[in-house]
Amino acid sequence: MSTKIILVEDHELTRKGIMYALKPYSDIKVIGEFEDGKQAVEFVKSATNENMPNVVLMDIAMPILNGIDAAKRIKNLNPDIKIIMLTSIDEKESVLRAFNSGANAYAMKNISIEKIVNIINMVLNGEVWIAPNIADYILDILSKTNTGSIDEEIIETSNNFNLTNREKEILGLIAKGMSNKDIANKLIISLYTVKNHVKNIIQKLAVEDRTQAAILALTEKII
Repeated sequence: MSTKIILVEDHELTRKGIMYALKPYSDIKVIGEFEDGKQAVEFVKSATNENMPNVVLMDIAMPILNGIDAAKRIKNLNPDIKIIMLTSIDEKESVLRAFNSGANAYAMKNISIEKIVNIINMVLNGEVWIAPNIADYILDILSKTNTGSIDEEIIETSNNFNLTNREKEILGLIAKGMSNKDIANKLIISLYTVKNHVKNIIQKLAVEDRTQAAILALTEKII
């Protein structure tokens, strides 16, 4: 079954370029394109089961209704829809507001189409993706809130990704910003053992690195 996507981007050239770049991917079907958030919200509001999008790929800075406000309305209409912010804005406030509004991923427009496809698959699997240059900031915010979520409205998952108790313990320490060496010293185990656990954690969570693992763990409340 194809993944149904709508594109929300006010620059027509960019929008058409993304559509063209996605054409070779037979498992992805673009079912709508819109130039502002209001149009996207109206589409979701009137969509049937057959044309309900699985993923919204959306810019932030748009006329009439921006991507952040549109994301919140779309999530209220259908919490199952995954929202990927694709933007050139990397201000910390915008990143935080985007995730507070229900975004599942935050990517910059200089990303490759292959990476976009990977991110689409990741969010469909319940994962979170954040551009590396802003991931540390979000991780810091999540750790300080100590709530497991940037927004209390985000639904807690029951999926523990088959992590062992030791892996959960190490993941919790990673989320606190501890290095592998610090974790080894705290748990009185070898650095080699810690590295193996971290490798297993990253594989089980299907993320790219320890920062992404910590963000997923906190947002999904698995630690």
